[in-house]
Amino acid sequence: MPNMCYLVGTAGSGKTILTSSLQTYLITKGASLTTVNLDPAVKHIPYQADVDIRDYIDYDQLIDEHNLGPNGAMIAAVDLVADHINDLRDDIEELGESSSLVLVDTPGQMELFAYRRSGTEITSSFPLDTSFIAFLFDSTLVSHIGGFLSVSLLATSVQLRLNLPIAHVITKIDLLKPHQVEDVLAWRENPYDAIEEDLIGMTREFSLQVGQIIEGLGQIPLIPVSALSGEGLELLSAQISRVFEAGEDWSI
Repeated sequence: MPNMCYLVGTAGSGKTILTSSLQTYLITKGASLTTVNLDPAVKHIPYQADVDIRDYIDYDQLIDEHNLGPNGAMIAAVDLVADHINDLRDDIEELGESSSLVLVDTPGQMELFAYRRSGTEITSSFPLDTSFIAFLFDSTLVSHIGGFLSVSLLATSVQLRLNLPIAHVITKIDLLKPHQVEDVLAWRENPYDAIEEDLIGMTREFSLQVGQIIEGLGQIPLIPVSALSGEGLELLSAQISRVFEAGEDWSI
């Protein structure tokens, strides 16, 4: 069975561009890959999708036939993914015979993948010990302590929902100054000083309690990455390799 890496994150966190950059990086390192697009509404993807949900679901046709708006059509399209689980699994397994890693670019609206039936049906179609989540922390959201705490909780919720090992990836770090990246990394170990300094009232009290949860996430890697410059791709690929190396199925 191929090793599955799901790129999951909020809309605009950079899943698709990171999939493209990571695909290019890993291929140059000699890895054999299968790349999957699970977003039925995307118009253009900057990478070669070996398996593409758009081959099975026509988002624009759903809008026309059922008189749906963009959001309704997206929900309908993602729900229809469940009807093609066997097709997707067969495509992935066939290509996976010659690939050691499958990169899965999940839909832009993260909640449609993580919290609706199709997402869990996809992830449960493959052995849990060969599956992994790279959860994307959008740098524009997590550069202040309140955003960092909320996205950390969201990542934890997704991990509980999908029941898979996870790494946290800070994306688009080229949009931050170096000291801002260092701040975010430091908050994983000690969010309390920033909470006391930046938050007030009940928000501060609640955030201090959340901080205890965040502190407990210290064993989960937090990896800063720029898909634009390539910074951090080596660290991310190394983490993926560490997750799967126990089975000795993939490494670079």
